[in-house]
Amino acid sequence: MFRPFTFVLLLVFMMSTATLAWAFTDEPGKEGSFYSPIIRVVPDKGFILINSGNGILWLKASEAAMPHIAKLPVGGLIDVVVVFQGKPNPPVIKLWKLASGESACPQFDGKQCLPPAKKE
Repeated sequence: MFRPFTFVLLLVFMMSTATLAWAFTDEPGKEGSFYSPIIRVVPDKGFILINSGNGILWLKASEAAMPHIAKLPVGGLIDVVVVFQGKPNPPVIKLWKLASGESACPQFDGKQCLPPAKKE
């Protein structure tokens, strides 16, 4: 008997496994980028949760980015560049540019926050 719910669960599991396999690559030092909505921000732990296209993905803030991730808006679109650390470690945020949403830190260049552009 065909059960659509079971099929959907199996499909979701397979896609999330494939995403994790790609996201937690074996190549430490390799850079990658994501354009995604911000699902969750955990500033005290230094993580943000994004949608990688095939599933959700936790990104770890670098030491320089740690004080600024609390300024990121949940639901805002972010263009983020990460450095992969190899399995099983999460990718580390290198820099970001906020595409939508209000923030005191719309752009992070890897060392510091760049102030929002002044509207004329």
